[in-house]
Amino acid sequence: MARSGTARRPSGIYRLPIGGHTARPPEPDMLACLCRTANTVRAYLERTVLREAGLTWTTYDVLVLVCARDVAEPPVIAAEAGVARATLTNALALLGDRGLVRREQHEHDLRRVVVRPTQAGSSLAGMLRRQVGARRAELFRSAAIPSEDDLAAALGALADQIKPGVGPAGNGRAR
Repeated sequence: MARSGTARRPSGIYRLPIGGHTARPPEPDMLACLCRTANTVRAYLERTVLREAGLTWTTYDVLVLVCARDVAEPPVIAAEAGVARATLTNALALLGDRGLVRREQHEHDLRRVVVRPTQAGSSLAGMLRRQVGARRAELFRSAAIPSEDDLAAALGALADQIKPGVGPAGNGRAR
């Protein structure tokens, strides 16, 4: 039995206690800012450029990497894109279904597979790279940040340092 004067709150609803204080926002953290910014930029590019082409950032990145190499093995693409092999398999399936890449057996080792871009894939990747580059230039013009080359070099060095098996943080294991 409920006592008189006490009301039961429905479960799942949070109410700030009377006289309660709201939590302070977290202190700025450079790594958290870097990750949040990357996620925000990625979502922005998906909305403004890639959605019209029916691609996500991951499928776009995989397509661009395949086109840059002309022929690539899936484990290499997965490592370069920083995605799990299962994620890469899904991305390659989507790109293959759309006729943007094709999978073939390796010419010297029939147990291995290679991925090649199609002409349509190369054309789409080139067009999207120009559009993404234009958006990137807009973003860099409006933000007070170091030059694109300096920032790209610093971020690339950070990524290389922490890739599995590379640098002081590497542990020799593949992702």
